[in-house]
Amino acid sequence: MCGMNLAFDRELIGPAMYFGLMGDGQPIGRYDDMWAGWCTKVITDHLSLGIKTGLPYIWHSKASNPFVNLKKEYNGIFWQEELIPFFQSVTLSKEATTVQKCYLELAKQVRAKLGKVDGYFNKLADAMVTWIEAWDELNPPKGAITTTNGPALKSK
Repeated sequence: MCGMNLAFDRELIGPAMYFGLMGDGQPIGRYDDMWAGWCTKVITDHLSLGIKTGLPYIWHSKASNPFVNLKKEYNGIFWQEELIPFFQSVTLSKEATTVQKCYLELAKQVRAKLGKVDGYFNKLADAMVTWIEAWDELNPPKGAITTTNGPALKSK
């Protein structure tokens, strides 16, 4: 998946669109949109939701330094030997009935299975949980009232 040519239903699958820990200070770069795509695909398949792919509507082309890119992508290239089979075989429980529940289960499996590959994945699993906590706090259920202490359900 490419984050530059991406549209999605925020209310339907928005919580799955976390682009991970990437960039300065992280051992991996330029895999952020791929991470979101892999996670979203697992979750949408589990929840019987659809994903449409195709040719990009906008063509993106820029000159970049392949050596700089290789430095950013090296770990990702190496780790794909573990990442691809992980995402191909991951399963979610019947109790995972929302995107958030699916994502939290996925975070546990990232820690358990990919944490052995590199400690980065333990930090990423923590960040995935934090993402869902923040998502839920900033996106209260419809019909909820937000108070200074956070969301509260509407009284009837």
